[in-house]
Amino acid sequence: MKVIFEKSILLSALIPAAGVVPGHNSAAAIDGILFECPGEDPGTCRISAYDMEKGVRTTIPAKIMDEGKFILNTQKILQIVRSLPDGDIEIDINADFKAKISSGASSFEIMGIDGADFPGLPLLSGDRNYTLTGEKLRSIISKTIICADPSDTRPAFTGVFFKIENGVMTVVGCDGNRMAICEEDVGNDSPEAKMIIPVKILSEIFKVIKDNEDEITISLARKHVIFNINGVLYFTRLIETEYLDYYRIIPKSHMTEVFLTAHELRSALERASIITEDKLGGNSRTYVRFDVVDGMVKISSASTGGSIYEEIPAAKNGNDLTIAFTCRYLLEALRACPEAYTLRIRMNNATSGVCIEEAQGSGIVKETADSTVPEGFDRADSDGDEKMKFIYFIMPRRITGN
Repeated sequence: MKVIFEKSILLSALIPAAGVVPGHNSAAAIDGILFECPGEDPGTCRISAYDMEKGVRTTIPAKIMDEGKFILNTQKILQIVRSLPDGDIEIDINADFKAKISSGASSFEIMGIDGADFPGLPLLSGDRNYTLTGEKLRSIISKTIICADPSDTRPAFTGVFFKIENGVMTVVGCDGNRMAICEEDVGNDSPEAKMIIPVKILSEIFKVIKDNEDEITISLARKHVIFNINGVLYFTRLIETEYLDYYRIIPKSHMTEVFLTAHELRSALERASIITEDKLGGNSRTYVRFDVVDGMVKISSASTGGSIYEEIPAAKNGNDLTIAFTCRYLLEALRACPEAYTLRIRMNNATSGVCIEEAQGSGIVKETADSTVPEGFDRADSDGDEKMKFIYFIMPRRITGN
């Protein structure tokens, strides 16, 4: 078997494959990338990676000298191709599946595996299909994956929940301490569905999506979901469990609400994180404290390694309140929000969950009372952005000492 690739084209297929299936499995076939020459059409090679849970498949142009299929170790082939000079790369496989990989005056030899040993892939098509622009899908993923935890022992919390109903796609991430809910219109003709997608594949998809990406197709099969991004298929087994009743968790009323700009709050928290996230000298992470009073929010934090105090302008409705949070949780939410937005933070007391959303309200939950955005804080859409259908829910930290 012999095939010739152009380096940049081959890398464009190997990098996403190595991202989804990095090659740390004890089974050699699963630890590698499958090359099928030709692919669906003459003059192409189909490249696949699959670890029995998630995978990638794409087809790239190639000059096929001898047909066949073979498996090469994921990390070795990626490192070799990256190291070779620009131009054509030739892969020659002998009868014992030893691969000679050469370009110019450089050549490598590594052992490969018979392509027949590669595990069978699921059917990469679904009976329910949805389309989103790259910008919208990237925004949805960025707002929700921060709240899912791939190491959680509760299966539902290792993924992100997608529900399509009445033309609206609702996406939820939760880890027990915080939760993000995001909504996006997908058209009234979109078929209804519910699925939990592992956060690991969504994190890889987020890395490759560009805001100016053309429409991305999401196809739902019985046990798998497939994302088609510019001809590269990312697929994964769905998490088969019930998801939590997330609407019940969101408070419908509040005793205190505060309005402030996302940029000012994020900047203050970035500075506070220098103290809260300091682990040098045996320090443990500490919380950031909010003192909500008329006209401002006082932000402070203290640890054995230092302290910070800052005031940022804000408008308050309701009671004064002192409350504390894990600084990192707040920062991750704010990094997913446009800095031009004015935010509304709804609170009841120092121990109940808090909601953060766009100042005009997200419309995701029906509140028991109307809210008026104070003058000077009603510029959420001044930059022309669409209204952000997003709620971030976070549990506060217990305040110790004074």
